[in-house]
Amino acid sequence: MPALSVVIISRNEEACIARCLRSVLFADEIVVLDNNSTDQTRDIASGLGAKVLITLDWPGFGAQKNRALAAATGDWVLSLDADE
Repeated sequence: MPALSVVIISRNEEACIARCLRSVLFADEIVVLDNNSTDQTRDIASGLGAKVLITLDWPGFGAQKNRALAAATGDWVLSLDADE
């Protein structure tokens, strides 16, 4: 069966990241690409089983989404925003 990866970019999303991640726990892989959050976003995401990667620069939404996509290993990829 094909594997599904979910990719999410984030920055200071502690208020909504848990709800977002819980909605996709069925996925084979969840990748959160965090842009150097200063809140608990990364801890929440890793606690829910996401693979958390950190970037220090912000190249823009499209480039950041592409970075997250490059980290995914699934056959299919669903891209979400942290507040979805």
